[in-house]
Amino acid sequence: MTQGQTETAKRRPNILFIQTDQQRVDTLKSYGGTVCQTPHLNRLAEESVVFSNAYASCPVCTPARASMQTGLYPFKHGMQTNSYGMGSMVQELPDTPRLLSRQLQQQSYSIGYTGKWHLGFGPEMGQFLRGNLAHVRFADIAGGFKSLPTDVGYEGDDFAGHGGGGMTYPQFRQYLQDNGLTWQEENKITGHFEWHYASELTSPIESTVEYFLTERAIHFIDDFRKRDQPFFFSLNFWGPHEPYIAPKRFLDMYRDVELEPWPNFYDDGKDKPSIHQIKRGNTKEWADFVPYIKHYYAAMSSIDEQVGRLIAYLKQHDLYDNTVIIFTADHGESLGIHGGLCDKSFFMYEETCRIPLIVKPAAGMAEVASRTESSLVGTCDIHATILDLAGAGAPPEGTDGRSFAPMLAGEAVQDWPDCVVTEGAGLEAAMFTQRMLRKGHFKYVFNCGDLDELYDLSVDPHEMTNLIGDESYTGALAEMRQSLADWMVQHEDSLVRQYKRLRME
Repeated sequence: MTQGQTETAKRRPNILFIQTDQQRVDTLKSYGGTVCQTPHLNRLAEESVVFSNAYASCPVCTPARASMQTGLYPFKHGMQTNSYGMGSMVQELPDTPRLLSRQLQQQSYSIGYTGKWHLGFGPEMGQFLRGNLAHVRFADIAGGFKSLPTDVGYEGDDFAGHGGGGMTYPQFRQYLQDNGLTWQEENKITGHFEWHYASELTSPIESTVEYFLTERAIHFIDDFRKRDQPFFFSLNFWGPHEPYIAPKRFLDMYRDVELEPWPNFYDDGKDKPSIHQIKRGNTKEWADFVPYIKHYYAAMSSIDEQVGRLIAYLKQHDLYDNTVIIFTADHGESLGIHGGLCDKSFFMYEETCRIPLIVKPAAGMAEVASRTESSLVGTCDIHATILDLAGAGAPPEGTDGRSFAPMLAGEAVQDWPDCVVTEGAGLEAAMFTQRMLRKGHFKYVFNCGDLDELYDLSVDPHEMTNLIGDESYTGALAEMRQSLADWMVQHEDSLVRQYKRLRME
């Protein structure tokens, strides 16, 4: 860089992006949570803007994560369900100039990544996929699987595929060996839903995947801070997504806690879409879900401690003030809602579509940082905001998000959208087209081939009563359906023609 470029770079903030996997907003005090203990994230929220109405672009890992990297909805970037699942047009994230990594490189940022990726399987998985997809000539396979973080410009770690908690990767196993640590997983419980399980980790905290990933983040940031340019670092935890592996010290915090049933646990589902049954658990007894929820909370508390450790590192090295910290999740989690639903996808309830979004501005960005922002925002807006904070200005043409950076200073954004959409395309072998529109206090869900949904969140925040057939809400339903059609046109959603024929003719 020239001297002028160096001086400009020094004035821009560092950006630390922390993302969890499958985290409910009610795990956090700043979103009304009362049970899960996250003291470090609570303190971060006290110095941040808390976005109370943030929604995932899709309540499934790969599509949501691809939206974060591209700024596009899944129907545009093509990764509409998890990689190599039915319904995805694209299986490996293409390396294009519009990627977050490539855009940040143009702004002379050092960029790093560690943790869950789930946007490509990498060459090590190639043989497996060639064997299982022998009769399908995917272009991604022929291209050599060059879609991991370091393939698209990041410095850091490549963890191919899903990861299933992260503990099986050779990098993590080598870390354990180098530090004289072992992985001791005990007291496994299963049976509530398919292969999902929970267990207790009795080995030291240093043997957790969360600790390992935080060590990796500190390692790379320690290098970045010595350069004459700002950094962007993305730390991506596998938890609290199942398997719900809870370190003993954190599980002890919840063993004797009495958990009340979710407010919507006893929903009989009679006025809900039949597709929801795909994710119905093996039990309808609240007591059967309680152990898994306790492990889930403990896993979240473990992540919280590592976030605190990373923040302490930033403060120790005088990086905290000039670093924007963005804490969020790819999507939420069900854990027994609405009569025993598990996992995510196929339903668009608040527990799976809403995401936490806590943004700590850098020093000087806002006079009063601690506040709640109620504007409707989505995953693609986070992408656009990161680019704006880095000095890139407007995102690439066709981007589905807008920057909410002015909101960090308490400023209004002219013509900010009055609605937000979450997309769905099914999961695994079952394809199912959905669009959820949140506007005002109403929420409308288009379920192609099934019963639609309409909820008035002002009187029914737990979505117990589907108003789709209630004649007194005919006007509200018509308005929401028209708003979704307008949104589809604006965002070039190819579903719009079929949607109009099914619901508006």
